Amino acid sequence: MKRTLLLIKEMRPHQWVKNLFVFAPALFSKEIFNPRVLIESIVAFVLFSLISSSVYIINDYFDREADKEHPVKKNRPIASGALPAVPALIFAIVLATGVLSIALFWRRGTFFVLLVYFVLNILYSFYLKRLPILDVFFVAIGFDLREAAGGLASDIYLSPWMLVVTFLLALFLASIKRRQELWKLKENAEVHREILKEYNLSFLDQFISIIASSTIIAYVLYTLSPEIKTKFSTNLYLTTPFVLYGLLRYLYLVHMRGLGDDPIEIILYDTPFKLNLLMWGLFVLVIIYFGW
Repeated sequence: MKRTLLLIKEMRPHQWVKNLFVFAPALFSKEIFNPRVLIESIVAFVLFSLISSSVYIINDYFDREADKEHPVKKNRPIASGALPAVPALIFAIVLATGVLSIALFWRRGTFFVLLVYFVLNILYSFYLKRLPILDVFFVAIGFDLREAAGGLASDIYLSPWMLVVTFLLALFLASIKRRQELWKLKENAEVHREILKEYNLSFLDQFISIIASSTIIAYVLYTLSPEIKTKFSTNLYLTTPFVLYGLLRYLYLVHMRGLGDDPIEIILYDTPFKLNLLMWGLFVLVIIYFGW
């Protein structure tokens, strides 16, 4: 029983909130309340959550020595030694195989996306994470794959603008994660994550500023695009202040509170950020589905 609980903890179910991007295509196509689309999106969410958990376990298996040098990650079941590493790895491989098998017989498009995500993350663990700048690019691509999984599961058109905005937002979060790791770990940073030797705080702060600005511009262009006007004839651009506040609040928490090395910590536990996210979601629903 104890080992099962440790295995569940190693799967990091709290990180599944990232997979809510699977629902974005349904939400922005006015299909989120369509029972068929909603069920298919939920199935895609579950499959993506399980495949991502298998990836977490595999990554933790290979990073267990480096994680022992991290003030937080050293407490993970595998890194701490509480969960035997080899059985956990076998479980992850079996889990990934099961998920991919189900997806293959359910939706070929979703299967392909899940397979690409899994392979990309394995390559990331062994090589891609050592490439400066590209390391965070590959992390951001993972969020576009989440949206692709949701869209292909429900046969919904994937907006290029949506993919661009998602990519930039994920790049923003990933680059901040790198910054905070570098800032908090200091001289031990390279021991935990080799790529951190290629960065410094000055470069990452400039990088983050560029990406934050690009994210806002891309979001505004998306809300004003002919695609949105044709599909909804609405005022989706009115949600821009919530996006701007969200990015600024995130930066405030990074620079003033020292947060940001775990995006989920901010998304789930910072009240102003949660309220802003909720208001953005409500405005999007009202504008898209009620033609405000």
